[in-house]
Amino acid sequence: MDSEHVHPSGHQAELERDPAVADAKQPDLEDPHVVLALLEADQLVAAKRRTHFGPRKLSFGVRVLLWSLRVYVVVMMLLALLSVLRAAHLIR
Repeated sequence: MDSEHVHPSGHQAELERDPAVADAKQPDLEDPHVVLALLEADQLVAAKRRTHFGPRKLSFGVRVLLWSLRVYVVVMMLLALLSVLRAAHLIR
């Protein structure tokens, strides 16, 4: 099997002997920007799916705080709606 992929010939062999190509630096694969630039679109999507962290486990105090903020927002929305309805009723 004598193909271009097995034996470099012509232009490929010339590039391999070129000192500028031989001394070329390899990309720094520790730099995330370089790695992202080298990935193809489907590889990038697969890499992003693997690094998805999911929901965090929150302490009891943080959960209570978040739920109290949710209740506060709902109560304030109801008070604002009540104020708007009262104001609309007074205009009529």
